[in-house]
Amino acid sequence: MIRFESVFKQYGTKKVLCDLSFTLPQKGVVALMGPSGVGKTTILRLLAGLEKPDNGTLENTFKKTAVCFQEPRLIPWMTCKQNLTFVLPNAFESDQRASDMLRLLELAEVEDALPDTLSGGMKQRVSLARALAARAALLLLDEPFTGLDEALKERLYPTVRSANEQGLTVIVTHDIDEAKALGATVLY
Repeated sequence: MIRFESVFKQYGTKKVLCDLSFTLPQKGVVALMGPSGVGKTTILRLLAGLEKPDNGTLENTFKKTAVCFQEPRLIPWMTCKQNLTFVLPNAFESDQRASDMLRLLELAEVEDALPDTLSGGMKQRVSLARALAARAALLLLDEPFTGLDEALKERLYPTVRSANEQGLTVIVTHDIDEAKALGATVLY
């Protein structure tokens, strides 16, 4: 379970979250929506433990979290497949899991490529594949479909929707159709 109670967060003099309270379920997909600059990414960073609230209470009972950031944060000297196996615990299982996830995200042909040889959309999909491969109970996705064409997004929605059926997926998006395609509950 995730519970924000009267959470405040600011950066310098800029107040980003003011007295924010909500509860998220243990399972399902939740889409955070709202105008740019309203604090959606800050909420994800708080959930990931990358930031702490200035005031208020944040309760997060999930033990394992995976994140796909807005921009791909790939290790440049590792191949696409190595970027996935790096976050996976079992060497034998990791190799197969990485290949499977790259295939599901239509990247099988680039599993041995280095990130800087890929397009922006391909890098984003490798980053998404890495988050999905981690099998985390809490999956945080910050605009994971940025740079992808509509047809490709449509093909990837079922994979993302089913990747964490036993846990909670929180996605930041500006696209209501994306939220609907993922079967998300919208938190605006």
